[in-house]
Amino acid sequence: MAERMEADVCVIGAGFAGLTAAHRLTQQGRSVVVLEARDRVGGRTWTEEHHGVPVDRGGAWFAPHHDAGLGLAREFGVSTYKTYVAGSHLLQGGGRMQRYKGLIPRISPRAVLQIAATQWRLDRMARQVPVDAPWTAPKAAEWDALSLGQWLDRVRIRSQVGHDLFEMAVRGLFCAPDMNDVSFLHLLWLVRAHHSIEALFSIEDGAQENMVDGSLGALAAQMAVRLGAAVRLGAPVRSVTQDQDRVAVDADGCSVDCRHLIVTAPPALVRAMTFDPILPKDRQALYATAEAGQETKTLVMYESPFWRADGLSGQSAGSSTASEVTIDSSPADGRVGVLASFTFGRVARGLQEMAPDARRQAVIAELVHRFGPGANRPVDFIETAWWEQEWSRGCSMAHHPVGVLTRYGHLLREPFGRIHWAGTETSTVSHGAVDGAIRSGERAAEEVMIASI
Repeated sequence: MAERMEADVCVIGAGFAGLTAAHRLTQQGRSVVVLEARDRVGGRTWTEEHHGVPVDRGGAWFAPHHDAGLGLAREFGVSTYKTYVAGSHLLQGGGRMQRYKGLIPRISPRAVLQIAATQWRLDRMARQVPVDAPWTAPKAAEWDALSLGQWLDRVRIRSQVGHDLFEMAVRGLFCAPDMNDVSFLHLLWLVRAHHSIEALFSIEDGAQENMVDGSLGALAAQMAVRLGAAVRLGAPVRSVTQDQDRVAVDADGCSVDCRHLIVTAPPALVRAMTFDPILPKDRQALYATAEAGQETKTLVMYESPFWRADGLSGQSAGSSTASEVTIDSSPADGRVGVLASFTFGRVARGLQEMAPDARRQAVIAELVHRFGPGANRPVDFIETAWWEQEWSRGCSMAHHPVGVLTRYGHLLREPFGRIHWAGTETSTVSHGAVDGAIRSGERAAEEVMIASI
């Protein structure tokens, strides 16, 4: 028999949006129940211990401007450290391997100028996009009618290596197999939400600058401990029924009667829930086309970060290879070496179609080609195809195709009766990042507090 519970607020999802919302509400004296489908907290972040070292299989970084995330870490006494970037980076392309420093490799003077000019134009357009309502931008209709694939076709970077590098970097932001399935307006919104395209692409002063000591799971675990029995794992929500006064939430093994509900699940999971009254058709249309990206993150562990002794940062790129991007994700003390290897969209999907042994061999071969024979001796190989995770169905966020944001974007944060919405997809500042998820949880908690007055 399902356990029946009562609370002021029920939160669906124990990722950072849900944990943050629940934490802020309990600070205000509200009773909360958090229902999580997985057997763990953290959502699209995921920490596991391997060889005595906690590693992040999902989201792992805070940018320097991620004040909400960094502030939450300080609040719970969790420290951060800088991602290792000392030394040269590697670019594979055009039949050769290039060592370089900085953001843009020395491909050719013309190509460097063309990439810089393209990024400048993106930033200029993005500044016209209101971060809280991108669909109200002066050229929103024009930009939302243009697909990201169509825009990329218009980008003129004469160097093939330079073009492939820029295309891969943009593809890595959304991880859509077909970039024609992403609105150009959504790219501009993303750039605006992170201040510049360079911030999205960068480690230093960018999206991957800071890692959490003990991995992000250390922060999520402490938040869950603080919430205690309020967090229920293995409880996927099946149906939501609301009337003028209450909301009834039915999940596997339990049900919750509450005054308000906060939904932090990704759009694909919201579509799987039954709502009574049914969600309006415009909101259904918003969720129907919101798909999260196909991204793999593979953590390759070594006895030490051997590449550092060779003057390498661990940062490398090779478009359309079995390891499109690598970042040094070793712990702060460097007691082991960890390379985080990523593939995006169509490349990730193609790699996942290979047999596991062949896929491992392909990734290791790429790392050996870049970092030398030391890369051929990993002590562990941990791969995660995020779109195959049942309760995530993609990473890092859902993207919107052409025409959706201008028609339905205003519904992303608009309550539906007593139901409120959070999650990084609903965030404005830091949209798509863990920091965005945290900000969305704080916003939703505040909405509930105001609605409860």
